[in-house]
Amino acid sequence: MCPTKFLPQPYFRISTDFAILTVSDRSLEIYEPSGNFLDLVDWESRNKAAQLLAKKDERAEGELIMKTKDSPYALVDVSVVWDKSEGHIICLQKDHRLAELESIVEKHRLRLAETNLELLEKKEQVEKSLNEIKSLSCPFIKLTKGTALVPLFGNLDQKLIQQNEERIMHKAHDGDYEDILFDFNGVGTLTDEGVDAFIMLIKELQIMGISPSIIGIKPNHAFYLNRSPAKLDVPFLNSLSKAFKAIM
Repeated sequence: MCPTKFLPQPYFRISTDFAILTVSDRSLEIYEPSGNFLDLVDWESRNKAAQLLAKKDERAEGELIMKTKDSPYALVDVSVVWDKSEGHIICLQKDHRLAELESIVEKHRLRLAETNLELLEKKEQVEKSLNEIKSLSCPFIKLTKGTALVPLFGNLDQKLIQQNEERIMHKAHDGDYEDILFDFNGVGTLTDEGVDAFIMLIKELQIMGISPSIIGIKPNHAFYLNRSPAKLDVPFLNSLSKAFKAIM
């Protein structure tokens, strides 16, 4: 029996083309089964991973964003040593870092902008494009086992909430989350109908026993929220940084 099976940390033995030959039991607890190590790496980190693994004459170390069973954006310390045609990799997952999280959110904003332009150029698919844009404007990102981030993008109107409400409720329930952070930094204008729908979503989450918080409210956002007859009983935080520190 291979002794590496019992290593207490995630371990991978790979070939020169990065095919996975052997893993430790701990690896199977954290990562989905895969035939190639690069398939476990987030697509934006794959070039960095390939460069790291290509250093066959020395011990190489670096940080990669990898896909675990718990999170698609896990920050991992990777160490690799090559013995002839076989590489030996140890992966140590790090705590979530604010800089990495903000980078992911910003990249999502850029992809959203690109998707807006590409989809709206096709006139015959305008309705479908708008629906896809609304879905992209309200992603659900797992931060920890009990906390998720929902960054909002574009205008907060009734359609944005209605199209994403059921998905958010299902993910919140299925993931057994305790806290959900709604980030308004990417929100432009608000409508009275959108605010009413958002407040209803917040109250439904509270009924489920989930504690919502709101981040990054701007003066024009506060105007619409304050004039709504339904008041929000949730924490308001100035920045993602403060919210991040509060949950750690």
